[in-house]
Amino acid sequence: MAETKKKAVATKSTAKSTSSKPTSSKTVKKPASKPATKPVAKKATEVKSVKVNVQKDTKVKKVEFSADLPKNLFGSEKIYTQAIFDSILSERASRRQGTHQVKNRAEVSGSGKKPWRQKGTGRARHSSMRSPIWVGGGRAFGPQSNKNYSLKVNKKVKYAAFVSALTLLANDKAVLVNDLSLSQIKTKDLVQKLVELKVNDLRHVLVVNENPIVFRSSQNLGNVNVVKANSVTVENLIGADVMIISNESLEILKERGR
Repeated sequence: MAETKKKAVATKSTAKSTSSKPTSSKTVKKPASKPATKPVAKKATEVKSVKVNVQKDTKVKKVEFSADLPKNLFGSEKIYTQAIFDSILSERASRRQGTHQVKNRAEVSGSGKKPWRQKGTGRARHSSMRSPIWVGGGRAFGPQSNKNYSLKVNKKVKYAAFVSALTLLANDKAVLVNDLSLSQIKTKDLVQKLVELKVNDLRHVLVVNENPIVFRSSQNLGNVNVVKANSVTVENLIGADVMIISNESLEILKERGR
């Protein structure tokens, strides 16, 4: 009897243990871990070759002229570069007008009366409506026209610079004596003259001529500068690729060089 009771108790305990565990028909699957991937190196972007059309530098060849020139003007033994520099600075400074001017608080129109009393109004104190901090008042420390921009250069230095600039043109064989006689004011006729001399493509052509017809005919030409002999500057000579001077202007230059 005792053995049968033990067996019955054992069967009950096994039944409880089996009943305590939940029996679920669905099985939960764990997500599969992805295999570790190696970092892929980015491919270098191929640069496509681009064709660029490069124009060749077609420089105009300078035409060399031979002319009988006075040695006192076109034959300086030494080139005074510092004199050229000082003369160009002086010429540029002399072109400044110096007419800029504004009115200060003494010159602007308006009364000098105090706008309101000093105390008791709650406003800021003011002494005059012509004060620079007022709208319509005078300008504080503004430009005045009494300033002189001219730079003094000695006569001998100017002469040395002028002769040096002429000598540089003569050394390059860039001086031509030609009157460029025109019968009428016509740009086409002047261009034809320059084409015959093979200087029409140069960037800076300096024409020293006293004829007003030549001057009027060159107004529409950007690379041609026509000046009189008395108005030739050192800056004109230094920047010129070629100088075409008339016989009349050459005589004036001789007088100027004495």
